[in-house]
Amino acid sequence: MRLTLLHTNDLHGQVDALGRVATLVAEIRESTPHRVIYVDAGDVEETTTRLSNLTKGVAMHRLLSAAGCEVACVGNAAWLRYGPQVVAEQAAAASYPLLLANLAPVEGVVPSALVGGVGFIGVTDPFRSFLDSFDYGIEPLDEAEVVRTHTHALRTQGAEVVVVLSHLGLSGGERTAAGVDDRQLAGALNGEIDVIIGAHTHQLLPQGERIGEVLVTQAGEHGQHLGRIEIDGTSIEASVIPVPEDTPPALAVVQAALEAEAALDVSLDEILAVLDVPLDAQWIAEMLRERMDAEVGLVTTQVALDRPLPPGPLRRGDLWEVCHSTANPAFVELSGDRLRHMLTLGNDPEFRESTAGPLRGVPRGPLCVSGDVSVDPARTYCVAATDFELESYGGLVQEDWELSVRYDFPTIIREAVEERLAAQGERKATDAAS
Repeated sequence: MRLTLLHTNDLHGQVDALGRVATLVAEIRESTPHRVIYVDAGDVEETTTRLSNLTKGVAMHRLLSAAGCEVACVGNAAWLRYGPQVVAEQAAAASYPLLLANLAPVEGVVPSALVGGVGFIGVTDPFRSFLDSFDYGIEPLDEAEVVRTHTHALRTQGAEVVVVLSHLGLSGGERTAAGVDDRQLAGALNGEIDVIIGAHTHQLLPQGERIGEVLVTQAGEHGQHLGRIEIDGTSIEASVIPVPEDTPPALAVVQAALEAEAALDVSLDEILAVLDVPLDAQWIAEMLRERMDAEVGLVTTQVALDRPLPPGPLRRGDLWEVCHSTANPAFVELSGDRLRHMLTLGNDPEFRESTAGPLRGVPRGPLCVSGDVSVDPARTYCVAATDFELESYGGLVQEDWELSVRYDFPTIIREAVEERLAAQGERKATDAAS
């Protein structure tokens, strides 16, 4: 077999970079006499990119299709934030098979695919500790076992080479995967699979890494490099191609982005409500308290909104532009002393100016509170908030508290706001009629 595999990973909503990658892919296909297959190892989506965020990543799969991708793996950027059901929408938008073998059941995906004589299998970080804590309706499967099973099936179907598209990551990376990583998977399947094209930890492996007979690769992040693997018989060699910033974007990707933006604009133009009062973080704290039937509502200002929305007609686009958070409404029972700790810390001036990973460097701002804040340390309180306030990565709670949090999955804040506005509109209409 003579074959060139091109690969990207962790594009994270970089539309311009994807356009440049697509140009290089097309040029390589044009100049290469043998088969060229372009694949992606996951996380083409990104919450901080407008088009990706406002379509829950669906538009990015249309763009990746336009870029000439033939196979892709499910990452973690979408299903963890929006729920696994969004993967079905992404798969429907993609022109390629979207692979996921180690989480089930997930609609729309397939565990493996045979393309041009190459068998591909997709696995992703299953976030086992997360799934152990919350009922997402899906179960993680043993990565080595599912890959072994599908490898055997693909070989039977005629696959000359088996490639795992892996979003497990490499230990020691910025986003170290919990559990099995690519090196361990390669060691467990040495002699059975040929290549692991990796992702998740955003590492650049210029020549790849040999684990026994298995070549492990990863092409960095954000479309800054295009991975290349040359297969010639039993010889398999890896390299990476820097993607110059002055590379003109592929017209197909540009056009796909314009079409996706136009379709999005139709939905964003809808008037959701006419606001009597500003819609600000305090409004959202009160909405959370009411939604979760709690005594106290909490929300971090920057998690709620980038800025308040003034009274008057409110377009969906106005809301979504300032409420891009993927945080989920949540409920927990908290002792008074722990609630007091959160309130004290949340209103500390130095803490307000600090940030956290999900905020991408932006200061968190004040902690907004709804309900009775005259806290009795001896009492237990029913508290509504989001995952940012109630998980340790938000900085307000301590990991050893081991809180039993109930989440309103897969609803995110802006959807909860829309539902509250719709309910208020219905109440106003009922009151007017009576």
